[in-house]
Amino acid sequence: MLRYMSEDGKWKGSNGGGKGWDWDNQTNSWKMPEIQSKFLDWLLSDPKEPATRAAWCDDNGVHYDTPKRWKRDRRFNEEWERRAREKNISVDRVQSVVDSLHRAAINGDTKAASLYLQYIDRFTPKQIIRTEDAETKSLSDQDLLLELRQLTEEFNA
Repeated sequence: MLRYMSEDGKWKGSNGGGKGWDWDNQTNSWKMPEIQSKFLDWLLSDPKEPATRAAWCDDNGVHYDTPKRWKRDRRFNEEWERRAREKNISVDRVQSVVDSLHRAAINGDTKAASLYLQYIDRFTPKQIIRTEDAETKSLSDQDLLLELRQLTEEFNA
């Protein structure tokens, strides 16, 4: 990535956020420049240290407009989305939310209880109950149709 030193000794971007990406033949994908990767790590951190983008730029010798340009690059956004997805669906994060819901539900929060039960319902095996009626099993298709009509008439009456 080309950068130029300004008069005040800070690095200045060279008009565009797309410079510095290298093609990786092994993974068959673009490799993000290290400084952009560092910025992305900061974007996804919580709490952010330093607290502002301007402070991050100062700490890392990046012109304050450069991250805006990076964010306009499709590759940067794809990597940002990928990392955010990875972070947000990590087992640790999901488990801490489930634990919080469980604690709130135990303490009487009915909304938390409802959400917790919805969540755990996804993991309970579903049982399909089949019953066979010997009387119905022996009926022909015509007899079943006749019985269905009679029940429908009774229901509609």
